[in-house]
Amino acid sequence: MIGPLDYSLCDRTVTIYRRHGDEIVRQVAEACYYSWKEVQRTDERGCRKDTTCLLLIPGDAQKVFVGDRVFDGIGPEVSAQDWAAFIPVKVAGLTQISYVQPHYWDGKLCHVEAGRK
Repeated sequence: MIGPLDYSLCDRTVTIYRRHGDEIVRQVAEACYYSWKEVQRTDERGCRKDTTCLLLIPGDAQKVFVGDRVFDGIGPEVSAQDWAAFIPVKVAGLTQISYVQPHYWDGKLCHVEAGRK
């Protein structure tokens, strides 16, 4: 327990992917909370499939950033050539992060919340 918070629901493993130049950086994060669902959105262009998610990573290090892609569980190795096809609409359990919000307790980072609404 960090501060007054209980992280007992943080029992998931996720894989975080980030494109860094011509390389795909892949990191496995354990002891996270991760929830995702597929939704259908309607706008001026019509209907489209989208994925929403909530990711909570306890600890004192920020491991996820806006634009990262998160896979539920231990995900596959992805090459730079495969990156364009490795998208949420084609890969079940994959989401792309649109916001990251660090949370502090007593001046120390206790967890990072990230997701897509």
